[in-house]
Amino acid sequence: MPTTESRWADSQLIGTRVRSVWQWQLVFTFSVVAITVAVGVLNVGLLASPGFLVGIFVIVICSMATLVTPWARIPRHAAFVLPLVDIVAIGFLTLSEPSLGYLWVFPIAWIATYYGSAEIVLAICAVAVMSLADPSHWGFSPDVIVELLIILLALAFLAITVASGARRIRAFRVLARNQARRLAATVDRVQATEQRVNAVFDSISVALARVTPGGEIVSANAAYRALYSLDTQDLRFPVGGAVEYSDYRGRALSPTETTVARAVRGELVENERLWLFDRSGTWRALGLSIRDAAPNSLGQQTVVIELADLTAVAEAQRERPHVTRVVAHELRNPLTVILGHADLLLEGSNLTPGQRDHLDVIESASERMLTLIQGLLSQSTDAAEDHARFDAAALVEASIEAFEPAASASALAIESVVAGPLHVEGDEFRLRQVVDNIMSNAIKYSDRGTLRVAAALDDDGWVAVSIADEGIGMTPEDVERVFTPYFRAQNAQEGSVSGTGLGMGIARDIVEAHGGSIAVESALGRGTTVTVRLPAADRDGGVES
Repeated sequence: MPTTESRWADSQLIGTRVRSVWQWQLVFTFSVVAITVAVGVLNVGLLASPGFLVGIFVIVICSMATLVTPWARIPRHAAFVLPLVDIVAIGFLTLSEPSLGYLWVFPIAWIATYYGSAEIVLAICAVAVMSLADPSHWGFSPDVIVELLIILLALAFLAITVASGARRIRAFRVLARNQARRLAATVDRVQATEQRVNAVFDSISVALARVTPGGEIVSANAAYRALYSLDTQDLRFPVGGAVEYSDYRGRALSPTETTVARAVRGELVENERLWLFDRSGTWRALGLSIRDAAPNSLGQQTVVIELADLTAVAEAQRERPHVTRVVAHELRNPLTVILGHADLLLEGSNLTPGQRDHLDVIESASERMLTLIQGLLSQSTDAAEDHARFDAAALVEASIEAFEPAASASALAIESVVAGPLHVEGDEFRLRQVVDNIMSNAIKYSDRGTLRVAAALDDDGWVAVSIADEGIGMTPEDVERVFTPYFRAQNAQEGSVSGTGLGMGIARDIVEAHGGSIAVESALGRGTTVTVRLPAADRDGGVES
């Protein structure tokens, strides 16, 4: 069954054939009419010649028949009759004017263009017959024979030349048609492949966009277009405003700070937090990554922007402190009751040694659990609730003074170098907890030597507080896990030193909430150094109150 494409191709061929029939016949007719007018001007008597009139009449009738014949509905070879009739008509014209035999060029060229060798031979034979129709040629004189040979050879040469050129043209046309068909099939396959790739690209939940060095977004999946409300047809024009922010309800990023601008500058980013206020008025927490990609079809180096939606994670992180406070508060009340009743029982005098041992275990376990709950409550408190400007140097000196009795009891000396004042913006109470916790650990895990405490502005303009001891120290593996909740170093457990494993994690959370950092350096048997760095209040980029 023919396809739509084949039917369309057939209709195109039929239309071309009809136009070619009209074209050749009308051009021939126009040429004859022009010659007739010229003859009428130069030789009026020729117009009265019977052969001339018959030839003109036959050509006119043939042309009219050409225009009214439905060539699209009759066989292709039926049109061969037209140039044959034209050859006969030219033969009548030559009876009156032999020089008009040049007009045989038109039908011979027509036949050579569209038909084969048999039709060409038949047409040349028709020319020979019409040439011999002139009674003056019946004597077959040498001049007549030479003239006839010249005409026939010239026409044969013309036919061969035209036929050869026509075959090449048809071959080129077929080749071009086949190439066009293959190209169209290739384009269809590429488009189908592109559609499948785009479907997979759009199904990815992570927002992805490809950016050129000029800042043009050449491709973006559905997640990215939805985030930034981009026009599907033209990625350059957003439908609505989506604004990037440095933090939740923080500062809107300038045009030079946006993800696209950073990608154009060649910045490579991995899992950086970004906030987006989208068109619907929703805050979205995004994990930004910028990576190099392969060049595009023009050879331009491109960059891929990846945005993972972390909104649910961010909301859970904001809710976690509240949930932790509620749970810890609800657990603390029954534990307090248990401790109170255990103390009352221990004050009694009628307990057996075994009962007293069991109560001691209950009291010890309850106190440990209460300490853990107190740590959870402390950890879940927002460190930015009560920010103010204070002197960190005075804070460190107060902590040293508070721990001097404990250090003396452990035969430890404290050497301090505090260069104040060191102004910091933050919660003084929470940061004092950090320093106290580090001092307590330094004394707890030291049985000799000196505690060295230093506080000053470092070379970068940050307030740096370091506390170094000469105690039992830790292995590199323990240092890597020191901030993990409930983790305690192996040597600390073996030394029966009490602790919950929460202090350093709480300290890090408080310091990071103030825009600072905390670092631990330690060597087994050689002591530990903890360094806290906080942005100075007068430093650009410091934490605002």
